Amino acid sequence: MGVLQLEQGTQEWLDWRKTIIGGSDAPVIMGFNQWSTQYNLWEDKLGLSKPKVDNFAMSRGRELEPVARDVFERETLTCVSPQVVVSDEYGWMGASFDGVSECGKVAVEIKCPGDKAHEMAKNKIVPDYYYPQLQHSIAVKNLDMIFYFSFKNESDYALIEVKRNQDYIDDMVQKEWGFWERVRNFEAPEMISRDFVSVDTNEWDRAARDYLLAKNNVELWTKKLDEYRDHLIEMANNSNCIGGGLRLTKTTRKGAVNYKNIPELVGVDLEKYRGKTVIGWRLDKYGDKTA
Repeated sequence: MGVLQLEQGTQEWLDWRKTIIGGSDAPVIMGFNQWSTQYNLWEDKLGLSKPKVDNFAMSRGRELEPVARDVFERETLTCVSPQVVVSDEYGWMGASFDGVSECGKVAVEIKCPGDKAHEMAKNKIVPDYYYPQLQHSIAVKNLDMIFYFSFKNESDYALIEVKRNQDYIDDMVQKEWGFWERVRNFEAPEMISRDFVSVDTNEWDRAARDYLLAKNNVELWTKKLDEYRDHLIEMANNSNCIGGGLRLTKTTRKGAVNYKNIPELVGVDLEKYRGKTVIGWRLDKYGDKTA
């Protein structure tokens, strides 16, 4: 595996995380992250969302990590240091380890969780939303196991040995690759209910009602407009015509170029010629409300 000289938490490291599927992405892709969705993650990877602001739990975890690492070293008699790694087998997979031994065979994932998750760890149970990250890290560094270290303070901690689960890894890698292909192809994942903000105000309802009424009228008159236009073209009998306040003119244009069918462009990276991402909005009818 490739060890990168990146310091975790720096802007360079944050930029790198957008170029790979990392350990913290695995729970999202596997459906075990209650705070994020595949659509949220897809936007993050493409830089379409606002940068996330650290909450209290994240800041606390970062502050306690060095202390927890010292306690882990004392408990296991093994010296470890943070490490950023890219998989040899899958170049799009990476992981940021909280601690790896000099020999590279011992690795630890440190968490400073809430009371419920910590109590689970003390009962030798790894929370479901951490398990994908652990197996992802095992896969990236090709380990047989990884330590899960749940830390509260220097006298309250739990250490669990998590073994490699190859069947789980095989399924996870397939799903991660499918998601990464969506990122590469700019194809958004299917959105779920958590991807939408529910709005229930009178102002929104009035605006939605006005929009639906206008949309229905537009659809009705667009259909009629097409029917009248087709009738005029039929009556013109392939001639340019003028009359009744209208002028009907035949127009021609070249067909569109199908770049995929050009042999000279096979294997050529066209992405560097693409313009900036354009963000738009689509309104659809939803639910049973009608105009």
